Amino acid sequence: MRKKQIIFIGIIIISLILNSSIDSVVMKGLLEKLIFNSVSILVGLSIALSGIFLSSINTVYLSIYRMTKTKKKKESFSDEEIQMIKSKLTELVDELRENSMFSLYSFLSVITLFFIKEIDFPYIQWFIESEIITKIFVFDSIILIGNFLIFWSIIDSMEVVFKISKAFELVREE
Repeated sequence: MRKKQIIFIGIIIISLILNSSIDSVVMKGLLEKLIFNSVSILVGLSIALSGIFLSSINTVYLSIYRMTKTKKKKESFSDEEIQMIKSKLTELVDELRENSMFSLYSFLSVITLFFIKEIDFPYIQWFIESEIITKIFVFDSIILIGNFLIFWSIIDSMEVVFKISKAFELVREE
């Protein structure tokens, strides 16, 4: 958990530094390209990745079920090892699901914020009077943070997929 907090704080700092260093007109073009080209493709890939590996995960669960039904002393795991594999696999599946849902919801939020930042609401005025912290700066920073979090979520999903592929080795690693 500590690692994720450090990464989150790092993403916020990097996003704010980038946003303050880049001209707002250039940032607008970059965010458009980033959102509609890179992020949308990666979120789709993340969802497809989850779907593809769910069938593999079901195969692993079926293998675990068969191991519990057939007891060959030399080739099977003990009941404790099977329970450990099941619990670790369940944790990994839950993390993959959370990453995929986070990517999808973050993507929808980023797109919504991208359009909201361009709307000028008639009776709503930006409450911070600053030349630096403008409405566009805040929205661009949040959008940039959201994009980097989506990238991190996809990277974490890939790590989870590789851990799932080694599901039967989990017992032997510990």
